[in-house]
Amino acid sequence: MPPALIVTGMHRSGTSLMASFIKALGVNIGERLFPADNFNVKGYFEDLDILEFQRLVLQKSCRTEEAGWPDWGWTESEYLDRDNFKNHMQTARELIAARERTSNIWGWKDPRTTLMLDFWAELLPDARYLFVYRLPWDVADSILRLNAPVFTAHPDYPLRIWAFYNRHLLDFYIKYPQRCILLNINTFLHSPKSAIKLLEKKLGLEIAHNSAEFSEIYEQSLFKSLDWQHPLVQLLRQLSPQYFSLLAELDRVADMPSNFSDSLVAESEKTPYKEIWPLSLHSKVIESQIQIQYLLSQNHQQRLELQAEIDKLQQELENIKSSKFWKLKPKLYKMKKLILGNKNELQGK
Repeated sequence: MPPALIVTGMHRSGTSLMASFIKALGVNIGERLFPADNFNVKGYFEDLDILEFQRLVLQKSCRTEEAGWPDWGWTESEYLDRDNFKNHMQTARELIAARERTSNIWGWKDPRTTLMLDFWAELLPDARYLFVYRLPWDVADSILRLNAPVFTAHPDYPLRIWAFYNRHLLDFYIKYPQRCILLNINTFLHSPKSAIKLLEKKLGLEIAHNSAEFSEIYEQSLFKSLDWQHPLVQLLRQLSPQYFSLLAELDRVADMPSNFSDSLVAESEKTPYKEIWPLSLHSKVIESQIQIQYLLSQNHQQRLELQAEIDKLQQELENIKSSKFWKLKPKLYKMKKLILGNKNELQGK
């Protein structure tokens, strides 16, 4: 019986992209998948039964009276009642039994699995894991673009949840390094073939070498990343160094690390004046406002041109209606009808 391959990592970190990749390589990730939407136009590649199960377990394991986002298993105290996980063992076994009856490698993708790794490891002792991490500011940027009220009201949540999730990944990876692959999504996108080699050599999986389907799914324009020198990145480095420390820990042990840490040190030495970063961020805001105004003015001009075209067509229609031909049209129609009637009458005789 082939082992399970489980893809997980923090939300908005590229786990859907990675799931589409292993699916293209022949891994059975489920039949009933969460549908695509405006926030993930290529699809989530999440088994709905696994998704709903983990969502329920995590929500019931959070403190309901606390602020946070229990749907992702996170509240401000970061408390999770892991003893509650045991109450759901039987349902988990049934989910596994319904999926492991296959001749192919099977598995699933859901970011929530990150918080339940020990739970699944007990049930699937031979499972393999593909962990994905993304640069923290890119995750925060992606989450805030969702425009969800909870994150709009608490813009610090995305980074705090990023750290919570990635600490779980790091701890599990350190305990079971031979059963896991840990990779940075940006590095993977530059070298997907390296990931295939890791799946085969490190995890011992037989993988079909056919990534054509994946190339059709992946669109570079859909995956954004802020430049190292972006003022937001530099401000975060000054104000919240703990996230950079965790990123450095992930990079130190990862099979495919990011190259951020070395780049940051080299670039930061070129810019000794910290005052430039808030000013640069302010200039970015102004630049965005100018772009918005430009787009609005373009839209206004297009509306004016469209209205002018409509007015022109309406005038042409009025001219046609006032023409002699238009006025004679009803009489011509009656005459045609009369002629056809007489013709039919003569044929009947």
